[in-house]
Amino acid sequence: MSSAEKTAEMQELFDRAAKSYDQSGVEFFGPIGRRLVEFSGISAGNRVLDVGAGRGAALFPAAEAVGVRGEVTGIDISEEMVRYANESIAALGLDHVGVTTMNGQRPEFPAGRFDAVIGSCSLFIWVKTADDVVPYRELLRPGGRFATAAPSFFSTVHGKWSLFPDAVSDLLMPYMLQSLKQNGTYDSQFAEAGTNWLVSEESILKTLAGAGFVDCEVVEEDLPVVVTSGQQWVDFTCTTGMRGMWERIEEEERARVVAEVSRRLDALRADDGLITVPVPIVYVRAVAP
Repeated sequence: MSSAEKTAEMQELFDRAAKSYDQSGVEFFGPIGRRLVEFSGISAGNRVLDVGAGRGAALFPAAEAVGVRGEVTGIDISEEMVRYANESIAALGLDHVGVTTMNGQRPEFPAGRFDAVIGSCSLFIWVKTADDVVPYRELLRPGGRFATAAPSFFSTVHGKWSLFPDAVSDLLMPYMLQSLKQNGTYDSQFAEAGTNWLVSEESILKTLAGAGFVDCEVVEEDLPVVVTSGQQWVDFTCTTGMRGMWERIEEEERARVVAEVSRRLDALRADDGLITVPVPIVYVRAVAP
C-alpha cells in the first residue's frame, strides 16, 4: 500500500470514529491530554500547535494554559474530528483557538512559528525515525518545546502492548498483528517492534537527538482506566484507533472474541463493582536549540 493510500485509510478510520471518539464515558484521552500539557511546560502567552488534535483532549488544556494572550492551533487529518472540535471551540467562545484539516506528517506553517508543538496519542501512529520528527523542530522557535504522549510500547518486545490488559493480551495481540498484515496503516509500530523508536527510553532519546533536539526527557506513568464491565472496555476501544482492529475481524468471530474479553475482564471486578486497568503512558519532551 502506498503512502497516499495509507494516509487515506487513516483519514477514513478516524472519520468513522469521530462521532464517538472520547465519548464512551471512560476517562482516557482527557487525562493524558491534561498531563501532556502540564509536562510540556506550556505557559501563558505561548503559541502552540497540537498535531493530531482529535476532538481536543490536549487542545483545550493547552488553550487554558496559554490564556487569551496566547494562541492554540490544532490540526487533524480527519475532517469529522475537526468539525466536532470546532463546534466545541465555538460553544466555549474560545477566540484564541482554532482547528483545521491538515496532514500532521507535513504541517504547513512557517519555520519558527510556534513556542510549543505537542501531539497527544497521535504522533506514534506515523513517526518511525528522526527524519519524521524534524518537521516539528523546524516549526519551533529557538528554545521552543516539543512534547508528545503515547501508550507505552516498552512491552512490545515481549509481545504485549500497554493498551491491552494482561488478562486479554494473548487473545487480542494476534488480531492486532493480523490487522497490520492486512492493512499496515494504524499501529504500524508493531510491524518491527524491536526497531520501534518508542520501544525504550534509550531509543526515544536517540531519535530526538537525531532530529536535532536537546534536553530530551522521557517519563512512563500508569494511567488507571476504570470501567464498569468488560463490555464497556470493548466499547471504549471501539471509539479509539483500535476500532480498525475490531472492524477487520469477521462478525461471528468478533462476537466470540468480545464475549471472551468481557468474561476475562469481568473477573477482575473489585468489591465496588469497578474494573481498574493500569495503562502505562509514555510522555516525551525536548527543546529546540
